[in-house]
Amino acid sequence: MENKYVSALREYGLSENEIQVYVILLKAGESSVQTIAKNAEIPRTTTYHILTSLQQKGLVGYAIKEHIKYFQATRPEILRDILNDKKKHIEEALPELKSIALTLKQKPEVEIFEGVKGIKSILMDVLEVKKEILHYGDIISLTRNLEYIFPQYISERVRRKIPIRIIAKREKEHDELIKNASKEYRQFKFLPGNFIFKTSVFIYKDKVAILNLQEEPYYGIIITNKDYNNTEKQVFELLWKLAKK
Repeated sequence: MENKYVSALREYGLSENEIQVYVILLKAGESSVQTIAKNAEIPRTTTYHILTSLQQKGLVGYAIKEHIKYFQATRPEILRDILNDKKKHIEEALPELKSIALTLKQKPEVEIFEGVKGIKSILMDVLEVKKEILHYGDIISLTRNLEYIFPQYISERVRRKIPIRIIAKREKEHDELIKNASKEYRQFKFLPGNFIFKTSVFIYKDKVAILNLQEEPYYGIIITNKDYNNTEKQVFELLWKLAKK
């Protein structure tokens, strides 16, 4: 069974070699590098590196006698003292660390969804908004590949009277959506034909949902972040100015 002190020293942050050398010094008292290396069965060069590391941690000191350096472990209580000092320094630094953490008001949260059910979950999440939805990108894949789900999404959005603005490339398949735009709280604008969208983007609340329905398995992501949401809103508004009815 492993000695408790070995486990404790490992938890303290010492490597296996550091533990071995430190314990040897506790047992033997003052020792030369040659003696330590022999007792630890570690190469002399490696032993020097270990002793240097232990010195930097405050666990080993040395004295020079007749031009020979003898190392000795500091009293074991120093381990506790060092930990107490570290704890004190951390407690003093905590207010500043907390203020740094607060500079990022909202950490980005990313959720990934796969398959038709995953896409449906995203569309339902989009509807959990009372204000206007902004939508640009690939509309055709939504109508073609979500034959039942997309009409359900539209019906539910209309039922909740949630307005939406859409920017897309003009396609024949948009005719039905354009025809019913007014009664379905929808505004359309179109970009020139050289714009090719491979994804569909929904901007809502403090989120941005990106769907890719080019081929199965379909997938989408929801990014929850106010800064990213705000950037996408600005992109949308710029495109809205460029687009034509």
